[in-house]
Amino acid sequence: MFTALFIVDKIMCRLICIALSLFMVSCQGIRNTTTYNLELMYIEQGLVRQSTTVGLYLKDKCCEGTKFLNTEYCANTRDTYVTIKERTAYHLGMMRYLGRLTETRPEPPKFKVEEYPVCE
Repeated sequence: MFTALFIVDKIMCRLICIALSLFMVSCQGIRNTTTYNLELMYIEQGLVRQSTTVGLYLKDKCCEGTKFLNTEYCANTRDTYVTIKERTAYHLGMMRYLGRLTETRPEPPKFKVEEYPVCE
């Protein structure tokens, strides 16, 4: 009896794994592309607006003319600002690529946070 249950258990496990694999391969049918694209546009708008606000804050609190005040708080804020500003398009493009909304895989941007001009 124990052997029979063991064999049935192994067969059921394999069937479940195969069914789950087939389900995961057909991910395109799970997602509504219009809704997914609208969600990405919502995320983009939020990040763009947040970036604008943080940029204004940086210019007001962390800049003396064109000189950047390199305090720990200003450096962390600049890091967040530059990363969001420079990488948002890449990450949204990658989400569109992985969501099969586009065939073009985006290239990651190359930049140095310390060299990014925030006080100009």
